Amino acid sequence: MTARKVRSYRLGLVLLAFFICSQAMALETQLLGNKEDSELPQPGVPVFGQSLFRGAFKDQPFSGFNPDYRITVGDQITLQLWGAYSFNATLPVDPQGNIFVPEVGPIHVGGVKNGALNDFVLRYVKRVFKKNVQAYANLEASQPVKVFVTGYVNNPGLYNGFSSDSVLYYLDSAGGIDPESGSFVDITVMRGGKPIQKINLYNFLVKGIMPSLQLRSGDVVVVGSRKGSVTIKGAVQQAAQMEFIGPYTQLGEVLLVTKPDPQANFARITQVVDGLRQASYLPLTEAMTMRLYPGAQVELVRDNDIKSISIRVSGELDGPATYVMPYGATLNELMIRLNFRENADQSAVQLYRKSVAEKQRAALDRSLDALQMEVLTRQPNTDLEKAAQKDNAAMIQNFIEQARKAEPRGQIVIANSPNAVEMLLEDGDELVVPLKPSTVSVVGEVIFPTSLVYSKKRTLEEYIELAGGFANNANQEELIILHLDGTISRIEDRDFDNRLGDRLRPGDEIMVMPKIHSSELQVTKDITEILYRIAVGTAAVLSF
Repeated sequence: MTARKVRSYRLGLVLLAFFICSQAMALETQLLGNKEDSELPQPGVPVFGQSLFRGAFKDQPFSGFNPDYRITVGDQITLQLWGAYSFNATLPVDPQGNIFVPEVGPIHVGGVKNGALNDFVLRYVKRVFKKNVQAYANLEASQPVKVFVTGYVNNPGLYNGFSSDSVLYYLDSAGGIDPESGSFVDITVMRGGKPIQKINLYNFLVKGIMPSLQLRSGDVVVVGSRKGSVTIKGAVQQAAQMEFIGPYTQLGEVLLVTKPDPQANFARITQVVDGLRQASYLPLTEAMTMRLYPGAQVELVRDNDIKSISIRVSGELDGPATYVMPYGATLNELMIRLNFRENADQSAVQLYRKSVAEKQRAALDRSLDALQMEVLTRQPNTDLEKAAQKDNAAMIQNFIEQARKAEPRGQIVIANSPNAVEMLLEDGDELVVPLKPSTVSVVGEVIFPTSLVYSKKRTLEEYIELAGGFANNANQEELIILHLDGTISRIEDRDFDNRLGDRLRPGDEIMVMPKIHSSELQVTKDITEILYRIAVGTAAVLSF
């Protein structure tokens, strides 16, 4: 085999090996890109910055005057001398960083800024020609270089250019960053195996800032893998998939890049946190500091332009924890989309609504305000009444303080209502599907609040005895049964030792209320109303 054939054969092996490696890298890139498919936002929303690489940089290599460019080996400098001595030539910068000027000798121009080149050369010329000689030095062409571009780009390889060309030129020459697997915020320039520059293209896209960097032959531009990202859309100036570095970002940081519409005033945020899918609808001012995790979906809306609502579901269900429904959707439209588990109790579905909780809170506050006014404005007739009222007022003030801490659940009772399925849903509603219950709870003023296995044969009195009996402060004249579906039953003492049939069902809470110690009929009535309101609204008994 001739030497030429041997060289051709070796070249073929090298090209084959390069092809195999390239295919392996392409496959690895594809697999890596598919690892985080669950984090890729909705189709149709572009990656922020993906339109940057459409040939505008590779078709326009930089050849203009850059005053900050530093002269390096291989550059071509045009030098003209006139006056007492004439000279005109284009001089290369040699490996030592010098140009050689006849009659003057070597001038070390390596590292000199382009903007200072003419004055720098003239000073050296004046050392030889004291008078009547002028000089003009100009960078004719920067050094041709070959730069590797690799990582998550469309066409990794070795590309020709000039040392004055920016990183954008070489990225564009490599077909740009792969928007599905490549990072726009994690680009590294390597030299001699060591990183010399980190580049975040968002700084260029938003602020026009690009690091001033002179590339050399053999430099490597490495595009890292895509980092965590969030999708932002709706009332924004540019819907986009926004990338960030770190475990999370904040909405305010994202909006520094993709600006909100001036009319946007609410944010709908859906994301997975600790394995649980969460949905929030917040005023934009409150949402700015909210943490956004990889895969988060953010929609900015105008409060008069709501097109969809988010409903959170939990309990005995398979499927997503949040459903996005069209504005105006009904409970029935949600129910037919749910995948109930075998042991789900569909007859006791619970619906909680923030606006209802706010109304319950407001009603409770009004009752507490009225009670406080009643106690504070009552005028005693005697010193004995005055002393008694002081003790009574202190006790009631303590009760009011405790009652104000109660947090209503906002449950909507949908049982026994044939029209409930036609009820319109609201954004932020929460639907809970309980497990088919087999126990009854006894809470409130008993010795040992507990849960007991349900039995049709047991009476209320027997359940109370199994819970240790009534506490000293128990109201033994009436009990409340809070059913799983949100309805209530009030049972008088004459029925305590009777079997209740359907009035007591699995999953119910037997609530033993406290006895009211007050000599004032109106105060007793007000406190009783508040206690019942708290019991029904919060599923808890407040001691008095």
